[in-house]
Amino acid sequence: MTSFGAIALATYALLFAPEQSRSPRLHRYLTRDLASSARFLDHGVIETSLAGGYPHRYRIGLAIGLFDHLTLGAKVHWLPGQVYPRVAPQLAIAFYRWHAFEVGAVYDRTLHPPPKVDVDPATVSFQRDEHWMLAAFAVSQAWLSGGFEVGAVLGRQRDPAREDPDDGSNFAAWRLRPGGGVFLRGGTRRWGFTANMRAPWVFAELAFDLRFGAFEQRTRGGWRPRGFAVDRDRRAPTR
Repeated sequence: MTSFGAIALATYALLFAPEQSRSPRLHRYLTRDLASSARFLDHGVIETSLAGGYPHRYRIGLAIGLFDHLTLGAKVHWLPGQVYPRVAPQLAIAFYRWHAFEVGAVYDRTLHPPPKVDVDPATVSFQRDEHWMLAAFAVSQAWLSGGFEVGAVLGRQRDPAREDPDDGSNFAAWRLRPGGGVFLRGGTRRWGFTANMRAPWVFAELAFDLRFGAFEQRTRGGWRPRGFAVDRDRRAPTR
């Protein structure tokens, strides 16, 4: 068997084979108790999302979680005036996930609508772009998951070192700046609303997501938020 075939067979065994053929240790790890996360998808979960905000106006997204630590996805929008849809990859790597606390890193890209066509040099004539590379820290409790991000953002902006041409266009330059933001998700393991805000380049959106268990191993949970009215430490009074 070729090395490619061996890798494919091992991947199939880890993802789709019956529980009896999987490693018991790996199965225990992928079925441990975890709260729903705003940034990292559980193993075998596929997420579809729809969001509206600034500056992208709207976007749709698709992502998948692998081994509880890797989330791969993409988001896309197609606004009037764009020749083709804009597509941006999304990547999230969780360094630590256990119960209610998570630490990881995310890469994201801001999608911008096409620039206005005019002869005013004060109006940006190029399509802006920002690449966010951030460390993420999150806390989850019952039906809420939120936290903050801190890192750097590489953005395409107007070049202050060069004078604008007479035709009203602008020269662009890439600039790396400190960046960060906050996020909060409310919902269940199957659906939720997430608010995202980032700076120094303004990014804000409200997203709705649906999550489906393609080859998920842990309990999939229900559609209703649970846990916010439960006190596990309280004992019934005795007489």
